[in-house]
Amino acid sequence: MSVVTHQIGENVRVAFTREARFLGELEPENLSNLGLVSTLPASLGFIAPVTKNDLNSTLIIRNLCRWRNGNLHAFESKTAVTEESTKLWLEEGLASGLKILFKILSPSQEMVGHIGLAWNLHANRLEIDNVIRGEPESPGIMGAALKFVERYAHIEFNALSLFLRVVETNDHAISFYRNQGYLPTDELPLDEIPGKSEDSQGVGAYRVMAKSLTRQSGNEGQLLTAGPSIGFRERAYSAESVSFGWNARSSSFLDRLEESFSQFIGVSHALATSSCTGALHLALAALGVGPGDEVIVPAITWVATASAVRYVGAQPIFVDVDADSWTLDHAKIEEKISARTKAIIAVHLYGFVAHIREIKEFCDARGLYLVEDAAPAIGATSEGKNVGSFGHFGCFSFQGAKLLVSGEGGMLVSNSPDLMARARKLQEHGRRPGTFIIDELGYKYKMSNQTAALALGQLERAQPQIDRKRMIAGWYRELLADCPGIRFQTELEGTKSIHWMTSVAVTWEEQGQHAVALRGLLAEKAIDSRPVFPNLAGFEFWRQQPEELLVAEQLANNAINLPSGVNLVWRDVERVAHAIQESIKRPRSS
Repeated sequence: MSVVTHQIGENVRVAFTREARFLGELEPENLSNLGLVSTLPASLGFIAPVTKNDLNSTLIIRNLCRWRNGNLHAFESKTAVTEESTKLWLEEGLASGLKILFKILSPSQEMVGHIGLAWNLHANRLEIDNVIRGEPESPGIMGAALKFVERYAHIEFNALSLFLRVVETNDHAISFYRNQGYLPTDELPLDEIPGKSEDSQGVGAYRVMAKSLTRQSGNEGQLLTAGPSIGFRERAYSAESVSFGWNARSSSFLDRLEESFSQFIGVSHALATSSCTGALHLALAALGVGPGDEVIVPAITWVATASAVRYVGAQPIFVDVDADSWTLDHAKIEEKISARTKAIIAVHLYGFVAHIREIKEFCDARGLYLVEDAAPAIGATSEGKNVGSFGHFGCFSFQGAKLLVSGEGGMLVSNSPDLMARARKLQEHGRRPGTFIIDELGYKYKMSNQTAALALGQLERAQPQIDRKRMIAGWYRELLADCPGIRFQTELEGTKSIHWMTSVAVTWEEQGQHAVALRGLLAEKAIDSRPVFPNLAGFEFWRQQPEELLVAEQLANNAINLPSGVNLVWRDVERVAHAIQESIKRPRSS
């Protein structure tokens, strides 16, 4: 992929400015210096974002001023600065939402330099900015800091390239950036730069350099099927919650999470739970599903979907899935409906949207309840509407392998105030609201305020992570477009998957290959994978005659999840794709 020299994209700008404003507004109470320090490779030192809290540090302001004055040759303006003007510059930069500045720290955590990112409004692109090494310590630390910022920009904001501007006479900096992979793209006369300093009139030009971020080094060691991205926002919220999120503030992050989540999904009510399993149980219990009732469940899903049906004493009735989306085959529901059917659970498997419109119409016509198991599908849409908002209830997961994580945790959403009030009471051990009077059996499915803090940080970074999942899935499809013997799980018309997992079904049975063999060959190359969920209808545990259900059985035996974590880069996906292609070409033993 060549260096991108055009607009990076609106979503990159939005994600960057949102993060810049967050960091710029961090107050001391947020413990902005606790947990925000990241380690640079090879124990060279550390890096940490500058926050509002740093404005009160005389030492930091003094160092910034001293380093700027000691490097005037690198700036178009050769005018010396003062500590007062330096503090004002930093304050304005933090408030603008257009700059992020990082402190570069020695192994003893002494500040030895700084490096920044800035959104260039005029060129509409993300740039490396304010790179200064102020102290002669830790050889290689600036290169390591630059690589950190590059990966941060690529993973956090999905930037595909970075630009920078260097005064053309600064040969040392130009050589440094060349060695780091930056290539000259243009020269920009200082006279043509909007907002240039008055004293830079006629002083040469900037050398514009750029670097593609898509070809950076991949992850070392084993590639796992999943893995979260934990940013500065989550660390700050978690630090604040464990220090101050008790007693009078014991629900501060819970309240914010529920409000933010309901707005994100587009529903009126949200209830944080300890797991998606708990959310499913509460949903069915609140709907009055119980002994003697039957609930339609897709045969391919995580077992929790069916287990929740058994928790309320009802019977799961398994229906086959379709061969394209791998979700509940709406055309086969009618075959399994009986007088005892009370609800249908539609599962948005691996972030792919089920036939939700058709299933909803079916439920409405027959007076059935609709519950959406959207555990892995936060942000997936059907005709622009978020999943979880179609049914009587929607259930989501923050389990550690999902797109948005909090270790464990879930969310129950609904547009019905009565149904949500019922679910909330059941979650509160069946007590009357505002009292300790218990008048029915209830449950304990509450999320902690500390878990909610982590989940809120993840939710506020949801869109760039969704964009990244889709980007990774696109890489797989590009690299394996002409690969025989496999087919991808696909989106239904009018839907948009978040591609929580990129999954393929193995189809070259005539060569003796199957999913188990492919997984073994990938494992030889330190590439993790996992089989899709089993056909639940094939187990006697459910107190019904085991069924094969053709499509579900084929997927259970022949489909796998590929590495899909948001921290993957192009070279990681390329490594997996090459391994798959090699395994197909490998001769089979008879």
